[in-house]
Amino acid sequence: MFNLIEVITSMGIDVNTFRTCFSVIVPFVVSLALGWLFVPRVLLLSRKKHLYDIPDYRKLHTSPIPRLGGVTFFPVLLMSFCLTVGFWILFSMDGVLADVDSYMARFILLTVGMMGLFLTGVTDDLIGVSYQAKFVVQFLCAMLFPLSGLWLNDFSGLFWLHTIPAWLGVAITVFLIVYVMNAVNLIDGVDGLASGLCSIALFTFGLAAAMKEQYLFCMASFGMLGVLIPFWFYNVFGSADRGKKIFMGDTGSLTLGFLLSFLIVYLSGLDKDSSPKGMLLIGLSTLLIPLMDIPRVMLARIRQGRNPFTPDTNHIHHKLMRAGLSPKCTMAFLLGASAFLVAFTILLIHLGCNLTLILLLEVALDVALHIAINRFIAQKER
Repeated sequence: MFNLIEVITSMGIDVNTFRTCFSVIVPFVVSLALGWLFVPRVLLLSRKKHLYDIPDYRKLHTSPIPRLGGVTFFPVLLMSFCLTVGFWILFSMDGVLADVDSYMARFILLTVGMMGLFLTGVTDDLIGVSYQAKFVVQFLCAMLFPLSGLWLNDFSGLFWLHTIPAWLGVAITVFLIVYVMNAVNLIDGVDGLASGLCSIALFTFGLAAAMKEQYLFCMASFGMLGVLIPFWFYNVFGSADRGKKIFMGDTGSLTLGFLLSFLIVYLSGLDKDSSPKGMLLIGLSTLLIPLMDIPRVMLARIRQGRNPFTPDTNHIHHKLMRAGLSPKCTMAFLLGASAFLVAFTILLIHLGCNLTLILLLEVALDVALHIAINRFIAQKER
């Protein structure tokens, strides 16, 4: 079998640097190419079969738009990931994959969970699925993490907690997974917003995994990031009149949320082993905007005497547009805010600030943002 590492070593190239570059570039390029290949085909299929997202009072688009863009996410990720791992083994690159069996249970169960959510999402996009049924599927898929031995067992000082009991860690992990999946699903209300936020998160996790030499997780992050880029292009700049626009639907948002929660939980468990530290807080900061939006919206519905699970137009992107921003400006503003929060969190952790105080400060910033938005809305209405 061809040993690429021997060739690299003979050329004077650092082996760990090469492994990191390989686990970043190969899955990203493969997913990027497959995304440009398949997204237009799914778009064409949706148009031919009349698989459209029909506009209503809550939605911004005024004409039916194909919504099966998310169908491409999981298959493309699986193809790029398996191809990269196959090359890694074929070229005898060893490293952490020499003991690949220790990862297999988790990745197999990750695949099972993503496939279950993928099928649920496709069913919902085509014929509809009740939110109760989706919660059951999300809970069952989330339980696959603890079954593989993966759950939050150390908060690394967040909320002034460190090691926590297994029963509590399992419960928090399952709750976090379901929470993240629904947060990604509910923030998908403006073109490019959900895919953009997830891209920022995946890029952050991919770099963290590369720095920790967790090559499989680096491949998974950049593999999914690669397919999101062409989708984002068609979602934001595609013309509905020309049949070039597409939505991700629940198929995409559920699988994205599941993968992101998997990366948060796994990388958080490596804080004691390697840098960067504070990965639980960094992971939460990448999705803080949608994570904070859910309790605010649900409390508002409860105060109005409504079912907290019923849809409305009170999410943060709806409020920004009521304040006067266009959909594209709303998307750009929230993506910029998310990138700022991630950079702000990493900087404060690097400076040695307390993790809990950082989180409280970010929550305060989110509250201040909503107060400012409410004032702009009131001024505009007057």
